[in-house]
Amino acid sequence: MDFIRAPRRTRRTFLSTLTAAALAATLAACGGNGGDDRITSESIGSTGPAGDDAWQQVVEAAKAEGEVTIYSSNAADALAELGRRFEADYGIRLNVVRDVDANLHQKIGAEAETGNRVADVVTQASVPWAVSLGAEGEFAEPVGPAFTDSASEYDVTTLKDDTGYFVSNASVLTFGWNTQRYPDGVDSYGDLLDPALGDGRIGIVLPTSTAHVDFYDNYLEQVGGEGYLEKLAQQRPRIYPSALPLAQALASGEIAAAAFVQDQKSEQETGAPVDSAFGDVVWGAPMYTAILADAVHPNAAQVLANYMITPAGQEAVSFRNASVLPGIGSAVTTVDKVAPQNTDAMTPAALEELKARFGRLFNQ
Repeated sequence: MDFIRAPRRTRRTFLSTLTAAALAATLAACGGNGGDDRITSESIGSTGPAGDDAWQQVVEAAKAEGEVTIYSSNAADALAELGRRFEADYGIRLNVVRDVDANLHQKIGAEAETGNRVADVVTQASVPWAVSLGAEGEFAEPVGPAFTDSASEYDVTTLKDDTGYFVSNASVLTFGWNTQRYPDGVDSYGDLLDPALGDGRIGIVLPTSTAHVDFYDNYLEQVGGEGYLEKLAQQRPRIYPSALPLAQALASGEIAAAAFVQDQKSEQETGAPVDSAFGDVVWGAPMYTAILADAVHPNAAQVLANYMITPAGQEAVSFRNASVLPGIGSAVTTVDKVAPQNTDAMTPAALEELKARFGRLFNQ
């Protein structure tokens, strides 16, 4: 049969000017979950509504394509588990390019500029970027039954109008501590202002995404009180490029506490002296996923997007995060329970202002 091809749209000459914050990390989608008992194999095969004959043709064309590439700022372990499950259920290899949002934006912009497209699907946390590209027709509409079938539990209101991008999960971050270096533990962000955690004993992340605007300028002011960031700066914390190296520093004892890590149960189960907790209001960055209109593997991209919002896919991508479906055992909460973002304030200009302020406060 002929492959089903998504309509090609005019390439935009977009190249993000956001600054890079970490080196590119191209990962093979293999491996597992580090032994965390919240990940099981029970949901493999739980691929949601079967869909009609037209969808089955897309699935068969996707299998013929044989592979698909996702660019994502989701956690590496979640992406590895997604790849393992996707290949088990469909026999399609998932190639993963994991990086921070700013770098992913640059990669996708450069590919559009040169006409050398590699990415098929992108998952990132920047609202303005998703809005901009979606409005310019750079995303293909997802057509899978998890989006369209009445039997699906996915809330289709998270599919943003006709721009093609949708919420696939929310990356939930919180505070954590090293139980050897700070045995009293942390109950709130206010506890990070303890003088005993000064002089480089706390770790925080460099702002590189508009999601960080919400975290630093909105969320921390709510839960920590007015002027919280200025007070945190007086602790002279260490700065890390993203949540992953921050969590590694916490586990190694390089720092005693951290302001922006995932829940630490997995690290505990592998013997790391760490713990974490959640306040009454949970911060999370919704992850906006989209199929690129000029995807190299358009059918496999459709199948992957559909898979990501089924129980099997959600148990992977929502591992230690917030799920878009109820009853996902690997998730710590659901997207509807995450604190609302002030999306109007999450602009590229606001990010540049935060970077400048951050640089002044933390001598960056």
